[in-house]
Formats: sequence, C-alpha cells, structure tokens
Amino acid sequence: MSVFRQPIEVRWVDCDANQHVRHSAYADFCTHARIEWLRASGFGFDQFQQNAFGPVIFKESTEYFKEVRMSERLQIEVRIAALAIDGSRFSIRHEIFKEDGRLAARHEVSGAWLDLCARKLMAPPPALQAIFAELGRTDDFVEVPLKQP
Repeated sequence: MSVFRQPIEVRWVDCDANQHVRHSAYADFCTHARIEWLRASGFGFDQFQQNAFGPVIFKESTEYFKEVRMSERLQIEVRIAALAIDGSRFSIRHEIFKEDGRLAARHEVSGAWLDLCARKLMAPPPALQAIFAELGRTDDFVEVPLKQP
C-alpha cells in the first residue's frame, strides 16, 4: 500500500486577517488532495458522472499544530483511517506538513457514497474499491461495520 502526497502552495485567498491560513482553507486543501489522488489513480470526475454517484461527507475535523502563512509550500499525505468491507463508508486522514517536515495540521473526513439517481447510500464500483485498497492505512485504521438494512 502506498501513501499519496499532494503539494500545495498557500495563496492569498487561503489566508485570513491574522495573516495565516484560514481554518476552512485546510478543508479545501484536503478536498483537492483527495480529488487529485482519485484522478491520478484513474477515477476522475468523468467516472463519477458515468456511474451517477458521488461522495457525501458526514463529518470533518481538523487539528492545528503549526501556523501556516501565505506562500508556504505544503505536502498533504492522504491515508485511509477507516473503511467498510464493501467500501460503502470511509474515513480519510490528511496530514499537512510544512517544508521543514513539521506537521502543521491533521484533517479527517468521514463519509459514504451516494447514488445520485436513487438518492441513497451505496457501495462504490469495483474500480473505486480497488483504488481504496491500494492507499496506505493509518496506524490506527479500523474497519467500519456494515449498516443493517
């Protein structure tokens, strides 16, 4: 299993009046990293459209460790923190590192896959399950229990 890394450069729009990265920009950075991981793995926007489904996020949380300012270059590492056996539910952890290797923040999202026609939760197609199987796991990875019908 591998870890996906996405470089990010902090832009003016990412900062707040305190001259550091605004809290919501961390979520934007991590969303971009997840999308780039899927695209680089062969599952881009077109595949979501063709299969008429998409992610729905139930919970997001961020822990902040080091201040980040405009023009800094960051590395976001993406790993799976939790996953249902059928891939229907997931938690993805992002660790955001400064150029000197210090951990600046940790952001985690938990969600599931939504069938856009039926408007109900679903297991993802096998191609997406295979991509999730290849991504590295966190040290505290857990298997998510399947929901009963």
